[in-house]
Amino acid sequence: MSKEGIIITGGTGFIGVHTQNALEELEHDLTLFNGDIRKSSDWEEQLVGGEVIYLLAGVRTETLTDLEVNAQSIDSMFEAAFRINKLPKKLILVSSQAVYMSNIPPFKELDLPKPTTVYGKSKLLAEQIAQEWSQRLNIPLVILRYSTVLGRGIRETSRMSGPLMGWTKAALACEPLKVFQDGNQSRDYIHVSDVVSANILGINLPDGIYNVGGGVPTRLLELANWVKEFTNSDSEIIVLGGEPTQTDPKKMFSDTSRLLSRGWKPQKSAREAVAEFVASLG
Repeated sequence: MSKEGIIITGGTGFIGVHTQNALEELEHDLTLFNGDIRKSSDWEEQLVGGEVIYLLAGVRTETLTDLEVNAQSIDSMFEAAFRINKLPKKLILVSSQAVYMSNIPPFKELDLPKPTTVYGKSKLLAEQIAQEWSQRLNIPLVILRYSTVLGRGIRETSRMSGPLMGWTKAALACEPLKVFQDGNQSRDYIHVSDVVSANILGINLPDGIYNVGGGVPTRLLELANWVKEFTNSDSEIIVLGGEPTQTDPKKMFSDTSRLLSRGWKPQKSAREAVAEFVASLG
């Protein structure tokens, strides 16, 4: 792998920190974006042209802020690059399984996305903006649609990793773990290290969209029991009941065969991710 010049947005976030460390180990010339990604002027100050840009920054608030940070910022980056004629060599855009929210699993990259949340809509809009600009300017674009990411370093304020933080804190305090619906809803959780390996591979991937998931469905009750096991807690698991909704469907599972065909393969399980996360808090 050649040693590329790289800019990362979101380099101090959960996934960004792990990605930054991996790129540094590979001795890439790495720059962390410093500023407001929504402002073209901040982009103008940091673009050099010819670099690989990892667009990892994002928020999930389920408000219009998601559209501003996740989507409109992509437009700002392209506008700046075009205006000052400092076009990147390649773009790697982080998207989300949330774009498939009302689709029937397993989700495939060629499916017509039908997001039902503001966050999911913001991620799909970001994809569309990036695709339009990259085609216009002939810039290679790789889009990675993550499933729910778990592992050491999840932030307490994050809404992107399900109930893991809340359950772990409850278990450590010997308080009940509350599970919505019947607890049998499943997700294809993925270990953060496997997301990082997909990010690194993105430098050499052909243009296109790739699902990045763990490949194994895990029920929420399994997740809750792992939290109890690794915290050595006697906390009760309380199943609250309720029906699946458009924002909390019964199953979410992505077909990752396209990325697997490129030599990527998950190396760690969701169980290992929970163990590492709990150990980091205990």
